Amino acid sequence: MTDPRFEIPSDPSLIKQASARVLDSIKDLGLDKDVIFDIRLCLEEAIINAIKYGNKCNKDLPVHISYSFGDGRLEIVIRDEGKGFDHANIPDPRSNSNILKHGGRGLFLIRNLMDEVKFNDSGNEIKMVKFLSGGKDHGSKR
Repeated sequence: MTDPRFEIPSDPSLIKQASARVLDSIKDLGLDKDVIFDIRLCLEEAIINAIKYGNKCNKDLPVHISYSFGDGRLEIVIRDEGKGFDHANIPDPRSNSNILKHGGRGLFLIRNLMDEVKFNDSGNEIKMVKFLSGGKDHGSKR
């Protein structure tokens, strides 16, 4: 098994490679392709946000990625070196005043596709949980 903790430079060309590393580690769990799609989308969106907004595309700053699975849940943590943001006051991208604005949709997707989403106090770390079996709906929330 590959190390469940790794980091990548803040280089958007490495997002797919990082995503593949995490998804490869859970390929033997026999997850539904829709669940895998949701996990990939949320993982890549969180990494993009860390690179673009957290580390301001500074390739000298790493994005820290860790993941674990067990007890019917997959947990993914993405952390950047930025100062963070106020995650509690993200405008709803579906509201009329925001519908044409660029941005804000990634976190909306993450919150709707993952079963649990938490941020650290400063807002430079996101923890995403997907239930894989038992308990809550372990399929897609669409």
